[in-house]
Amino acid sequence: MMFSRADRPEALFVANDHMAVAVMDVARYEFGLKIPEDISIVGYDDVGPAIWRSYGITSMSQPVKRMVESTVDILMDQITSGEIEAEHRIHNGELVVRTSARLPKSGIVETDGRKIFRPKDA
Repeated sequence: MMFSRADRPEALFVANDHMAVAVMDVARYEFGLKIPEDISIVGYDDVGPAIWRSYGITSMSQPVKRMVESTVDILMDQITSGEIEAEHRIHNGELVVRTSARLPKSGIVETDGRKIFRPKDA
């Protein structure tokens, strides 16, 4: 297991927040690691467990509302035109900063009661 190796990683990006809960539990209770002191954990989706105090998962949040709006717009355009062509739209998410990862030296802003990481050149 990677947590028992001498060259243990300093941080893990986990595919989703539910998996991050399991990874954090294994790190804490099976290997005695402290989060974020020994290992930083970052999840994806910013779902319910991410905000639980016992986890406080730093998580990449998807802009679901904007994604749904774009999907509906694309479908409506295709229905109206009768043309079905692939279309790509990019919507940037946000890294919501909590307690499961060591904090960057700069770039954290508070917006709508959440701490968000925004690099200076973004």
